[in-house]
Amino acid sequence: MVVRIEPVFVGVEDAANMLGLSLTTFKVLDRTARLGPLPVQINTVRRRLYSVGELRQWAESGCPIREKWQRMKNE
Repeated sequence: MVVRIEPVFVGVEDAANMLGLSLTTFKVLDRTARLGPLPVQINTVRRRLYSVGELRQWAESGCPIREKWQRMKNE
């Protein structure tokens, strides 16, 4: 029996794939603050990691710009 464990965090490429975006488009959205979720810093890991759960919630909320998304999360 194979047990599939879903990741909690993914790198930039997988985050882009989850959203159906090219890596270039994902990076442009992030750089221009139109991507809501911010990357997570885990101790000394230097990779930009994104929460799978937050990416899903953001997409289900209509993909608001970062400023609005951060306000929505804090409410």
